[in-house]
Amino acid sequence: MSLDQTIQHMFPTVIAPREGELEEPCNFGTRYVAASGGLWREVALPWMTMLHLIAPSVVALPYGDAKPYVKLKCGPIPNVLRREFCRDAIAALPDESAAAFIWNAETGEWRYCLRPALRASAGYIEYFEVLLGPEEHLVLDMHSHGTFPAFFSSQDDSDDRGTMRFSGVIGSLDSEEMTSVVRLNMLGMCWDASVTPDGTLEVTLCN
Repeated sequence: MSLDQTIQHMFPTVIAPREGELEEPCNFGTRYVAASGGLWREVALPWMTMLHLIAPSVVALPYGDAKPYVKLKCGPIPNVLRREFCRDAIAALPDESAAAFIWNAETGEWRYCLRPALRASAGYIEYFEVLLGPEEHLVLDMHSHGTFPAFFSSQDDSDDRGTMRFSGVIGSLDSEEMTSVVRLNMLGMCWDASVTPDGTLEVTLCN
């Protein structure tokens, strides 16, 4: 198999049909979709599938239309697990704290994992990576900013670059109104996201 054939096998390119719907991917991985408005990237994971524009075309191409979407398969994060992270983050004050929310594709259940810290301070945390079991996927990576407001720092940007997961920060833990930010990271790109009161992850797609 030639290099070009290998690349096409690993990262196939398909055409958005003008009649009918684009067939859903049969396998997990990345494929590209040529549509009337440009080139799109579709990423299929056990816990989500998404389609987003990566290269708009300056001319209309002779293909069908494509629209951005995110389909989550993992369901809401249980409130009891989110409350557990808030308690752990407050207990770690004034230092930062970190945790992972893990989803099992076989059972459909969530698991909360507090990350043991290697080093932690009021403005920095270094921690051990999470060990995942069979069919487990790290969906949401969270850390706290202690008494500081929640935001994504340049270090967070570096840590999230190239990942395929949600990440979030909670802050202002010494005040009555805790602050939080969430985003979806996908292979070098990111989108604003949020967690609804029932624990559902939602993504804002602008293209």
